[in-house]
Amino acid sequence: MKKLILLVCFLLVSSLSYSQLLSENFDYTSGTLLTDNGWVNFSGTGTFLVVTSPGLTYTDYAGSGIGLATTVVNGSGSREDAYIAFNAPVTSGNVYTSMMVNVTAGSLTDEYFMGYLPSTSTTTYTGRLYCKDDGAGNISFGISKTTAGSGGIFYGPASYTTGVTYVLVLEYVFNTGTGTDDEINLYVFDGAIPSTPPTPYVGPVTGTGPDLADIERFPLRQAGGTLNIIVDGVYTETSWNNAVLPVELSSFTSVINNRDVTLNWTTASELNNSGFDIERSSAISSWTKIGNVTGNGTVSTSVNYSFTDRGLATGNYSYRLKQIDFNGNFEYFNLSNEVNIGIPSKYELSQNYPNPFNPTTNINFDIPTDGNVSIKLFDVSGKEVAILMNEVKTAGYYTVNFNASSFSSGIYFYSISANNFAATKKMMLLK
Repeated sequence: MKKLILLVCFLLVSSLSYSQLLSENFDYTSGTLLTDNGWVNFSGTGTFLVVTSPGLTYTDYAGSGIGLATTVVNGSGSREDAYIAFNAPVTSGNVYTSMMVNVTAGSLTDEYFMGYLPSTSTTTYTGRLYCKDDGAGNISFGISKTTAGSGGIFYGPASYTTGVTYVLVLEYVFNTGTGTDDEINLYVFDGAIPSTPPTPYVGPVTGTGPDLADIERFPLRQAGGTLNIIVDGVYTETSWNNAVLPVELSSFTSVINNRDVTLNWTTASELNNSGFDIERSSAISSWTKIGNVTGNGTVSTSVNYSFTDRGLATGNYSYRLKQIDFNGNFEYFNLSNEVNIGIPSKYELSQNYPNPFNPTTNINFDIPTDGNVSIKLFDVSGKEVAILMNEVKTAGYYTVNFNASSFSSGIYFYSISANNFAATKKMMLLK
């Protein structure tokens, strides 16, 4: 057969290319079955593979921090194996697939948790990937071409540990010729991934099993042992892809000014950069897009960017950038620190925004101590027309949203009373 390298890695680049056969970031609802999300169950009926939270992270890996993960759980009873198909079977050339893995429980016996399947079979596991515990808490990974009895299992050094995320790269080589000359290699990374394949952690291994005519499916296998592994960010390509990241970020920082947060970031270079979506999350809300900043296309010089998130309530917030290229491909950059909006030092009632407005506007106010807060609305004659708030609030920054859809156009006044503080401001409703 002609040379085919299967199951290795998408590595540092996040942009999809013509060579990509599979991209799986488990960006689904936690707890749902993989078979509800494009996977196919082909063995077992007891414990099914599901989407698990959280996802894995790995510095500069394309799939880091995207979506969630799945956990290969071994144990007693019947268990499901499932596969996801490539976008086309491969019969020639090179194919690389990578994945992040985190071993949560090891095994003292030989257990494989994935392999390759051709388009015509769900039983011909080829290029099996194993994990084993040496009994002292050290983990090693191994490969076999087919079954353990057909050529044996080959392990690398037991130099890895449970609870740590690694990138595994499994290489399957269909060599020219007939018989059993195809080979596999395994690469394991715990740091930067090189631009060309290094010396394999294990391999090459040929074994005595028959070569495959094609490979089309990526399977995950659950067995009856003790091995448990979190798997995330699975990519398959027809070339070892370690190009420079489309955007190289040299810094990403935050500055707090009362209840406003300014994000500053600098790119060292950009390739085909359409722009950045700014996303925020907190204890009471998941990741939400709050803005966008246009990119600079392709540049080789440093570019500075800034975005201000205004009027935040007291609390803790996380931020990330979603960098998007002109083809719609994207990658995430996470702010390393959590942002804390604390307690104001003085009472304040801010001008509503927008103003004039129709039909909704926001009113910000600050209270440095706990107490009852009353906010009332008056028309130009001084008549009270609405109570926007009348309740006890703890010290902090707050926002009240006022919907004036049932009010007539005109000038209105809003007043706050909190402890010994009182203030009034004017707003204009234009319909």
